[in-house]
Amino acid sequence: MTAVHPAPVPALAPAPAPGPTPDPVEDLLADLQLERAGLPGRDPVPAARRARRVSGELADLGLSRFVAELLGESASVPAPMAVLDLEADEDGRRISYETWCAEARELTGEVWRWLSERRRAAGASHGGDELPWWCGESAFPLPTDSVRRLAAVTAPVPDLSETAEAWARPTGLRGRATAEYNWRWLLLGKGLYGRPGGTLPPLNVLITRLVGEARRHGLLPPGHRVRVLRRPNTPSMVMPVRLPGSSLLSLPTAVTPVTVQYLQHELAHLAEHALRPAGAPLAERWAFDPLRSEGWALLLEQLAGSTAFLVRLGIDAEAAAALARFFAEEERFSRGLMAVDLALDTDLTGCRTSAEALEVASAVAAGTGLRWAPELFLLRQTRVLHWRSYLAGYAWRDTVRTELVARFGVDWAERAEAWALLRDALARTGPVAGSAAGFQTALAALDPPELREPYASRSYEHEEAR
Repeated sequence: MTAVHPAPVPALAPAPAPGPTPDPVEDLLADLQLERAGLPGRDPVPAARRARRVSGELADLGLSRFVAELLGESASVPAPMAVLDLEADEDGRRISYETWCAEARELTGEVWRWLSERRRAAGASHGGDELPWWCGESAFPLPTDSVRRLAAVTAPVPDLSETAEAWARPTGLRGRATAEYNWRWLLLGKGLYGRPGGTLPPLNVLITRLVGEARRHGLLPPGHRVRVLRRPNTPSMVMPVRLPGSSLLSLPTAVTPVTVQYLQHELAHLAEHALRPAGAPLAERWAFDPLRSEGWALLLEQLAGSTAFLVRLGIDAEAAAALARFFAEEERFSRGLMAVDLALDTDLTGCRTSAEALEVASAVAAGTGLRWAPELFLLRQTRVLHWRSYLAGYAWRDTVRTELVARFGVDWAERAEAWALLRDALARTGPVAGSAAGFQTALAALDPPELREPYASRSYEHEEAR
């Protein structure tokens, strides 16, 4: 999907919270993040030009790849230019879907060349060595042993159309349309709130309450500001622009049921940045274990599946119960789709042409019952590394949750001691302590840290960049 850039907004003011003398490289990273969001940086010299001047220092700090991603210098991924329309009526969604499929068909050759190149590059650079199975830089395709281990934590793929049809029935949708051009509309829960009393809070209210929940558990330091930038037709994204001062949260304009999950998920990423100790080395404050980060975000996101949590957000009890059920179904559906992607990734081995790849994608797609165009499943392969990190993150999340329940009971999320322990583990940095395994070790081995005054008892302010 293409990003729709809003009108220019004023530069963010420097964070008022006292702290150590600003690091020039960290200021550069902040400005790169701001410019990526379409906002002016603090320094009048463009951040890209400054980054080229200090490329050697960035390399020494291990930040070259991160900066290249911020500058958009990493390899481009084939993607349709059209935006899949979610707000139009059913006929509008059908037209949008057909446009999207047409672009995907035109991209099939390019997608297959991109996938083939990634596979060749992975084999040449890694020599077939086994790498962490959650790692986004691991071999493409997955080594055989990693496929086996990942499949072990991935539920078998059911007929996904059954869930889609169940979501569609309350909206009056029937037949082929259910699983095809309405699929994303249903996946976002758009049909859940057609009855009186089932309205979600406005986005401003929802953000403020969710930020308040995060502060209540001490996940955001008192001086850390959350700035919000709204963009239509864009995915959610957190951009920490300065540590430990402030973060920018980029969000779509439309509120759907899964917006609650998106916000929770992105606030978790924000918190992981914000809780990094100010005195830690710069690279440690900006480098994150991909498994730990995704698993932590999924752990916090899952709290949105609690009816009590949703009621605290101002959603009436009946709607909150329906929403909680939908979130559980949506996770099963999404994990099922990722399992399909994993199966297709494996089955593409041996394909030599895009036509062969489409034939394999068609066979895999048929097992879902969704009747999606095979070129859409092939297009999803460009994000298979992302889906892999999610599947591994689910497994990590479940392990951490089991540990929390064993220590604090099923209501662990209501225990201040549990949150103190989570904050302690989350703030750890370094190659061992800051890893996914180090996080689990901290939870299992440490006594709950001494409880300090919770951040929630102090005043805070939610700001929005318009």
